[in-house]
This record gives sequence, structure tokens and C-alpha cells, in this order.
Amino acid sequence: MIRTGISSSLTTLFLIGLLCMSVLTETKAQDAHFSQFYSAPLLLNPAMAGTIDGTFRITTIYRDQWRSALEQPLKTYAFSGDSKFEIGRTSKQPDLVGIGMTIYADRAGLYNLNTTTVTLTGAYHKGVSAKNNSYLSLGFQAGISQRSIGYEDLRFADQFNAIDGYTLSTLEELPPNNYGVADFSIGLLYTSTPSKDMSFNIGGGYFHFNQPNISFYSKDDNVNPALIKENSLDARLSIHTGMSYRTSEGIRLNPRVMYLQQGQHNEANVGLGVRFQPNPGKAQAFHIGPWLRGTNNIDGFGAESVILMAGFEVNNWIFGFTYDQNLSDLSGTRQGLNAFEVSITYIGEHDNSIGWCPEF
Repeated sequence: MIRTGISSSLTTLFLIGLLCMSVLTETKAQDAHFSQFYSAPLLLNPAMAGTIDGTFRITTIYRDQWRSALEQPLKTYAFSGDSKFEIGRTSKQPDLVGIGMTIYADRAGLYNLNTTTVTLTGAYHKGVSAKNNSYLSLGFQAGISQRSIGYEDLRFADQFNAIDGYTLSTLEELPPNNYGVADFSIGLLYTSTPSKDMSFNIGGGYFHFNQPNISFYSKDDNVNPALIKENSLDARLSIHTGMSYRTSEGIRLNPRVMYLQQGQHNEANVGLGVRFQPNPGKAQAFHIGPWLRGTNNIDGFGAESVILMAGFEVNNWIFGFTYDQNLSDLSGTRQGLNAFEVSITYIGEHDNSIGWCPEF
């Protein structure tokens, strides 16, 4: 849904941009993800750098997954900060530049398979309609991704001493267990605030478009040349849309949809958040809402998790909590197949001068 205030030429340009990103998706691996994707905006779309109702934003988010089912649960966390600046003011609606930095880490399994990524993001927000307070944004992200694995916990067949354990040395030719690769991403975003009661956005991000080789065997030193040394990180396409609509004094509805594609993996998240502000004169509000995640598996695309969300705002602080309950039948039981997330966002010098969609 795009408001009629934007010209047909801009609409065409935006849709062509999304189409160009969507056809570049023949790739080979999968990223970790957050249920509170709106609380990690620079990991959702580089063009969201600087989309703040204020001057700067600091966010942190932590995800803990399958703690009851695994000896060591999957842990993912991110920290980011971004800010916006005006570029001149020749009209009632100035163009804006957003910059940001993100630190993202994923910790998986018994063998300390760790991924840590540091990115810098820049975005340009072009004002396209002062009447509807609308912006068309382009963002670019560049970073370094570092991967490592702990060899001390790995065991191989030739280490078995035939009596009581794996105490012998291994003849396996193990590669260096720590390396880094360059990572690049782009994004497009359209936002509009046609009235004080409604704001809207739609956009897409295309991550890892350089498809870096993430194989531990990519180095030539001390590795059997017969080994396969290519394992490209899949490019990831994210398409998202959201709206904030005030139904009455103190109540806003925030529906959102987000779709991910990475290699053969597909995921869709659909949800409705409700924001309650009991006293409109105070900077306090509560959030609650259900979400549903669908993914593709061997049986086709279907419901994967139901997500319960709650949160609250105090002045410039936003606190979010989600609980995911897995609906799929893994290993014959759903016990322990859940995840918990907590996020904290701080918005500096909140001014509500532009009316981007809310952060929660």
C-alpha cells in the first residue's frame, strides 16, 4: 500500500529496485534472525539508518533459543547505534543522511562456532512529498565478519585409544580456526506520514550481495589441496512493511509483515502490535500483540512458531520482550523448542518531527 501522494515515476522506480534485489538470490547458507526484527533495524534494512523520531538511537537485543532442549542453547545478540542529519533546508522537507554502526554476534553449539560481524551503515533519505512528509531512502552497509570454532572439544575416530577414551592425537588436517571476510549489503525504503494518525513504510534489504566464502578451508596453508574450499554465504533478501494507525486517543495499531529469503530458506512473519497510552499527557505506553512465523521445510511452507510480544515505554526508553513457541514436530517433541528475546532501545532528543513508523 503506497499513498497516492507519491508520483507514479517514483513508485515505478521503487518497485523496480525491489525486483532487482529479488532476482539476485541463488545462494547457499542461512543467517540467524530475531523475532523483534523491528528492534534491530540496521539488520533488517540498511536504508533504515537514521529513521528516528529524534536525533539518535541506541539499541541492543539478545535472543536465547532452545535452552531446554540443548546442552548449550543458541545465543544471538546485537548492539547498534544510528543518527540522522539534515542536508540543507531549501524546502519545508529537508533531505536527511543517516549513519550507523552495528555489532552482531551468533554463538552456536558445543563447539563454539562463533560469528561476529561489525558493520558501518550509511543512508540517504530524499524528501519526495512535503504534503505527506514522505521519504525515499537508499542505504549501503559494509563490514567485516569474523568466524571461529573451538577445536579443543572436537573428537575424531583416530583419537580413540581402544580402551577408555579419545586420548590420542589426530591426523586430521585442520585449517586455521579463525578468519574474517568482507561483507556488503544494500537497501531501499519508502516512508510516508500522511496524517498525525497514520504512518507507513515499505522496503527491502539485500544482504551479503558479495556472497563471501565462509569455509574454514579457504586458506591454502597446511590443508590438503583435494579438499573443497568453497562455501559461500547466501545472500539474504528481506522485504518488510509496517503501519501505525491511531484508532482512538491513547490506542495505536501497529501491523507488520516481514519476509526473508536466503538460498532455499524462506520465512514470513506476520503480527499486530497494540500500543496503549493510558495517560496521553505522560511519556508512558504499553505494547502487546501476537505474531506468527511461517517457514518452508520438507513438507512445504507452514506455520513454524507462535510469538507473544509485550513491551513498555518510559520517556525515551523502549523495552521489548518476546517468547517463541515452536509449532513444528522436531524429534517427536516440542518440549524446549522455544526462544526468548529482550530488547532495549533509547531514542535521544525525541522530537517526533518526521513521524517514522514507531520503533517497537
